Amino acid sequence: MTILIDNFLLNSDEWVLVSDLNYFSVDIIDYEYGISTSGSYFLYNDTQVGTTFSGIIGGYTMFYTPVSVVSSGIFTITAHVQNNNFEISEETYNLLYGYNVLFNEVVDWGANTQVDVLVQATNEVMCPNTVGEGFYFVTAELPSVNLGAYIRAVEYVDLNATIYPQSTSFFYGKTYSITISGVKDYSGNIMDPYTFTFTIEDPTS
Repeated sequence: MTILIDNFLLNSDEWVLVSDLNYFSVDIIDYEYGISTSGSYFLYNDTQVGTTFSGIIGGYTMFYTPVSVVSSGIFTITAHVQNNNFEISEETYNLLYGYNVLFNEVVDWGANTQVDVLVQATNEVMCPNTVGEGFYFVTAELPSVNLGAYIRAVEYVDLNATIYPQSTSFFYGKTYSITISGVKDYSGNIMDPYTFTFTIEDPTS
C-alpha cells in the first residue's frame, strides 16, 4: 500500500473550541500512483459528506466543512482515500466533545487553609474509562502590617490615635482585628498589647 494519510486537523489529546471548528482536514499522499479525488472523501458518522481538495506535493489536503457543529455527543470522522491504482485506505478519527470550565467566583477560603481540588474526566470514545487527579493548595497567612498611628494629646491625659490603613481592600461582612502595642507612658512603662475587632457592614443590605 502506497497511500499515506497524515496531518489530521487535531492531534491526539488536542482540542479546539467548537466556535473555532470551521472545518476538518487531512493530508492524503501517494507518490507512486497519485490520489484519485473522485474516489476519496470524508465520512462523518459513517455518512459520506461533501469533500474538497487543495493540491500539495504528492497529493492533496482533503477538507470537510460542516454546516454546523453541535456541541454534544461523540462523533467520528473517517478519511476514505483511493489512489489511481484503485487501492483504498481508510483512517478513522474519534472525537469527543468536552467543556472548558472557568471558575470565576470570588471565594474567601480564609488564611492558612488547605483547599483540596479534584478533577475527574470520562473518556467515552475508545476504551471507556474514568480518571481523576487531585491536588491542593494552601492559602497565605494573614499579613501582620504596621499601620502606623498619629497620636494627639488631649489635656495631657487622654490620647486619641488615628490609624491610617495601607489598603482599602476589605470585604463586607468580615471581621478584622487590630492590635495596639508598644505604647509607653511618660515614665517609660509599656502597656500590654490591646486587641480589638470590628466588622465592616454591607451598605447595600
